[in-house]
Amino acid sequence: MKIGVCLSLGLWLSGCASTQTGDIAAGSREPEDVRETLLPVDDLAEDLLMRQHITLAWPGGRESFDSVLQKRGRTLLLVGLGPMNAVGFSLTLDDAGITFENRSGRDMSFRPEHILADVQRVFYPWIETDSKCIDCERHEVRAGLEIRERIGPRYLEERSFRDIARPERGVIVVRYEGWTRDSLVPDRAILQNGWVGYELVVETTSIERLD
Repeated sequence: MKIGVCLSLGLWLSGCASTQTGDIAAGSREPEDVRETLLPVDDLAEDLLMRQHITLAWPGGRESFDSVLQKRGRTLLLVGLGPMNAVGFSLTLDDAGITFENRSGRDMSFRPEHILADVQRVFYPWIETDSKCIDCERHEVRAGLEIRERIGPRYLEERSFRDIARPERGVIVVRYEGWTRDSLVPDRAILQNGWVGYELVVETTSIERLD
């Protein structure tokens, strides 16, 4: 699943040349007390490949770019694309952990696990599907998070996350628009991250199942 977590080559990256792995830059925009919980890769049952257009806005800035996300078996791969589809960075989550490769020549402004967490917040299942839940709301506590979902007449419309131990951090809210393509992913997802302070818009332009 080519998730839009490729989120923002401009916000997550910001400096000058060569390949690096996972180190966070000294001028990070991410608060030190923000720690992320990642789900197992194969919690997403389908093996998918997607192309997406990402727009990220934060106080004082805005960035747009294209990305590709692939989920195959127990590996999740995210690739951020630059001009002429050149690879800006790649981010992999598998049984060995997280691998980050930066070809953009810029320092990383957010931890790799933060980017992957946004991908999973948008696209992964967090609450077990209930076919009887139509025009309803449901909630569950998982990994220290209170998760709430609003289900419409056919599809998931909104999902939110609150840190039970730190409710003062605020809420992360994801809103979904246009569930088509066999209901695998929404055409558009809008994530408002109250923990860090930005809005992410993920528009999926193509998707395919992988054998």
